[in-house]
Amino acid sequence: MRRIALISDIHGNYKALEAFLQYITLYPVEGIICLGDYVTDSPYPERTMALLYEMRKNHTCWMLRGNREEYLLNNRDNREGWRPSSANGTLFYTLQHMTERDLAFFASLPTERELCLEGCPTLYLCHGTPGRVRGNVHEEAGLKEKVLKELPYSCLLGGHSHHQEMDSLYGVTYINPGSLGFAVDGVGRRAQFAILTGVLEKWDAEFLSIPYDVESYLQAFGESGVDEMGMTLNKAIKKSLVTGVNYFFRCILAMEKRAKELGLASMPEVPESEWEKLAERFGL
Repeated sequence: MRRIALISDIHGNYKALEAFLQYITLYPVEGIICLGDYVTDSPYPERTMALLYEMRKNHTCWMLRGNREEYLLNNRDNREGWRPSSANGTLFYTLQHMTERDLAFFASLPTERELCLEGCPTLYLCHGTPGRVRGNVHEEAGLKEKVLKELPYSCLLGGHSHHQEMDSLYGVTYINPGSLGFAVDGVGRRAQFAILTGVLEKWDAEFLSIPYDVESYLQAFGESGVDEMGMTLNKAIKKSLVTGVNYFFRCILAMEKRAKELGLASMPEVPESEWEKLAERFGL
């Protein structure tokens, strides 16, 4: 039997990553599968990167690139004009803290791959869904069914939705470990991941949700300067962390709608005054 840890969507939460690494020290695994979205939306991304490099040194790791890494790689020279703002200030902050080594590391990672471990069925790994790094089976009706019906593998591992899930359709098992650093569980203050156990016939998953030092992590938002750059969206991130409700996503959807109402081409064009109204509306 194989025992493998499965993590996804750290989103720069180095405190949650620390808690996970402490857990697998106590309860060892043969390796770690990482489905992407390592940074952004957080203070001190260099701390997350240091932990990731150390993790790769100490453990066998199979790692993918997520959409957050894609954003950074596609905007190395800030051609998209990120700036201190509610719309993209946290991305701008993260880009400023990335080194060439970090970006080269992200560029070296695939967005999806198969993984063959002796004695177990072949796994197919992706961040969102195969062929779509941002494919979200939780938000897009019928997407999971379509993907699993077409998949030529018996087990698919995916992240991106931040929801822990295991489902079987058309002879295919889908496993999502949830989000290590930004759990959407309606509870908050927890880091989510899964432990996979594999035998010749199948893979199974144990879903875990462990506490981490949320208070010191929240304090770092103010100390690091990211709050000044991320503004309203940073407030949404912090409320999401303590409630387990995705205020971040709610804000994005609300402001995309507001941009259309104002006749603007994109969300970053919405004035900060509109974001401030949204913050009041959501109690941020």
